[in-house]
Amino acid sequence: MRINGRAGLMRMASGLVVSTALSGLLLAQSAENSSTAEAAKPSAPQLKRLSDGQPDIEGVWTTIFYGMGCLTNPTNGDVNCVPPPGPRPAAGTANAGGPPPPDENGATPGQRGHGNPPDTGKQSAQGGGERRAGGPRMHRNAPSRIVDTPDYDIPYTPAALEHQRDLFLHYYTPSRYGDIDPQQRCWPLGAVRQFTWHDVQIEQFTGYIVMFFEGAELYRIIYLDGRPHIGSNLKLWFGDSRGHWEGNTLVVDTTNNNAKGRLSRAGDFSSDKVHYTERFIFIDANHFRYEARFDDPSVYTRPWTFALMNIGFLRRGRRRTGRSCERGVAGEIRELGRSLPGRLIPGGNDIPGLPPVPPATTDK
Repeated sequence: MRINGRAGLMRMASGLVVSTALSGLLLAQSAENSSTAEAAKPSAPQLKRLSDGQPDIEGVWTTIFYGMGCLTNPTNGDVNCVPPPGPRPAAGTANAGGPPPPDENGATPGQRGHGNPPDTGKQSAQGGGERRAGGPRMHRNAPSRIVDTPDYDIPYTPAALEHQRDLFLHYYTPSRYGDIDPQQRCWPLGAVRQFTWHDVQIEQFTGYIVMFFEGAELYRIIYLDGRPHIGSNLKLWFGDSRGHWEGNTLVVDTTNNNAKGRLSRAGDFSSDKVHYTERFIFIDANHFRYEARFDDPSVYTRPWTFALMNIGFLRRGRRRTGRSCERGVAGEIRELGRSLPGRLIPGGNDIPGLPPVPPATTDK
């Protein structure tokens, strides 16, 4: 570029000054706008940290929605799952309430194939269907625990659906030892279902977390030290869990389930091939949301997510009360004047005559 004389040089210098000033102003405005945008973004909750860097989640946690009878409407027991005359407990017993009344289209909310959507009515912090004094449970609705399928129900294969229905059909009248739901014997319920029954106490250690489940006197260990999963031939009630933190979310990969636990009293199940990923999403120091993504092609047509939506759990203290399934059953039996030596039958399940042990087997 050719510059003609002194006047040309002056004009060029003036232009450079103006251009530099404008550029600086634009950069300053851009930085200010960027800072304002960053400040407007919701920040992650600031949780207290332990010495090893883990968020402090120790304490006793209780689910907002109790109830494990029916996943599509987890209140009022398992009777919500099917219309009459589906499987029913004896009249006058704890779970003998009926499903909610049909809607204007004749469909009963929450039944199989018509799970309640996530925005279904507000519930109290204690969840499950309340009982009138001396009477059956009241009709109540809660969101389905299956949150990402079109009908808010488990996407079973045809063969698996028949098996689930068969398990539920024999729930109140078991004819085979495999018909007996684990809760009826105070056995482990499986890692996911155990969260829907009573409280859980979480304790943290360097490299692992321990969860103690109230009412069951059971515990689960989640390792955080990067160790590999155990061999695939070893199966466990709570599976084999490996976790890590992603900010304030505890992500847990679980394999090696023995398939003896179930997902509900209505016969919902997975196989010993199931793999699920759990996410404990801590909203703040006193609340977290729970999700578990199930993948088991031998049982389900697609992966699906079990979740306690909104604020799924709240912190209620630092130490659990120590309730026991077995002691509670013994107390109910004494109160009702029953004489069932050697048998543990949770009163809410109402199955008389359960065998005290599995049928004897011998190899010949």
